[in-house]
Amino acid sequence: MSPSATAHMVQLPNSVHQLPTGSKAMRRTNGQRWIELTVGVKRSTDLPDLSDLDKKLPKDRKYMTRDQLASSYGSDPKAIKAIEDFARAHKLVVTRNEPAAARLGIAGTVDDVSSAFGVTLFDYSHPHLGDFHARTGPVHVPAELGDAITGVFGLNNHRVLRRSRHSATSAKPDFASSVRHWFIPTELAGIYNFPNIDASRQCIGLLEFGGGVETPDVAAYFSKIGVPAPEVAVIAVDGVSTDPSGDPDSTGEVMLDVDVAGALGGGAKIATYFSTFDEKGLVDCLAKVVNDSDNDPSVVSISWGWDENQAFNNAGVIWSPAAIDHCNHSFLAAAHLGITFCVSTGDDGSEAQMQDGRAHVNFPASSPYVLAVGGTTLHARKNANKQMQIAETVWNDGPRSGTGGGVSDITPVPNWQQGIVPKSINPGHFAGRAIPDVAANADPATGYLTMSAGKLGVVGGTSASAPLWASLIARINAALGARSGNFNALLYSKFGPAGVLRDITVGHNDTGGLLGGHYQAGPGWDACTGWGVPDGNKLLNALQGGPSS
Repeated sequence: MSPSATAHMVQLPNSVHQLPTGSKAMRRTNGQRWIELTVGVKRSTDLPDLSDLDKKLPKDRKYMTRDQLASSYGSDPKAIKAIEDFARAHKLVVTRNEPAAARLGIAGTVDDVSSAFGVTLFDYSHPHLGDFHARTGPVHVPAELGDAITGVFGLNNHRVLRRSRHSATSAKPDFASSVRHWFIPTELAGIYNFPNIDASRQCIGLLEFGGGVETPDVAAYFSKIGVPAPEVAVIAVDGVSTDPSGDPDSTGEVMLDVDVAGALGGGAKIATYFSTFDEKGLVDCLAKVVNDSDNDPSVVSISWGWDENQAFNNAGVIWSPAAIDHCNHSFLAAAHLGITFCVSTGDDGSEAQMQDGRAHVNFPASSPYVLAVGGTTLHARKNANKQMQIAETVWNDGPRSGTGGGVSDITPVPNWQQGIVPKSINPGHFAGRAIPDVAANADPATGYLTMSAGKLGVVGGTSASAPLWASLIARINAALGARSGNFNALLYSKFGPAGVLRDITVGHNDTGGLLGGHYQAGPGWDACTGWGVPDGNKLLNALQGGPSS
């Protein structure tokens, strides 16, 4: 038990936290420092699974409204009352109450927070993660709270989310060249057979964890590629900074998302949600999407993540089980609203840069409630007869540069993947959620033309393939007049086996060569590119209930 915990306190389940390897304690955190936390709250009724939706086509699905989510499955009023009383007794302030997202905001001094939750906070430094505050060990709460609290987020603010934007070249892209291997994003709409649909009534959400939107570059970029600039809304979750100059590297990532989604989204509005890159940031950002009735995105792209596997304390960063559980419940809530989440699998191959002889996958791509998007290397050229010739393989530039994919060691295999995906190759051979589900062009050598800091450049990564898929789904939703939502069960039971996507069968994602060539591409589903890359019109036809479904 922590020195701050007392005899009448009990350990909060799933709250054990380990420090990132290499962390150095500098001092106890200033006791008078103000700190804001997010508290997960027990729902009045557990969210149902997706079994009532899984087998239905979008036109036959009945999704919840946000009011229905809040009233029928929102925070338990008794739990809210118990937590509010607990906060008041410890001189803490309740800053927000969001029943649909099952979260409360609580703030107070570090001393009062530490006393309330039975923890001790220290300031740490890390050679790769910088400075942060954190507690070690589990959270404790008074026994009389029972199971009212499902998680406490913000006691640690080290990084748990990252992404890599790979540049193909530092030289200015040559538009005059008769032979080029990179793409203006709009060209991929034809290669991937996107339906030609006006999606201006759709909204694509982009989750970002640093940087900002460079508004002048948005106008300049879309003028350059000859596409009307999309409407871009900037949502600062919990008042986080959205200054593009404050974090230029992250701003480049933001602009990649905006450029790809805006170029391919068929006129859809873009809503960019900004938060911090720690557990609390992801929890709060997902809650904002669930509650956002103003922008109401039908599809959301996340190009951020990190190794899920806290079982082996060598990853440099550790997810708490409570954070993964809470985020999964948020993804499930979003699925019941008909929101599709497209999440990149990462750019570090099947080892996720760990190089420990084990396979690794990233969270949140490993959530069973998202569409996990991997990456390919795409070459396309018209022949003398003006027919498009396409060659596409698994993206693997090695070492440590290629599409993520593999099998989770902590999230059980969903029933719609059983009998289709392999078990983990790690010791114990856990039967886990396997990723990716789908893929698209990601290799920076065959990358996307984008603009940031006033300069055009060619970049790649699964950071690009995720918003590409989100753009396709926005167009499909516009054509359907309905939301696709989470269609993973249909993908694995019908669409994938029927060849609705274009299968990628060449390559592997063992970028470091430490895993014996795992994983190999092949006919059907594989842990490199899932069921394959888009054939947009075939997927639309399948979701409409056409012959290919």
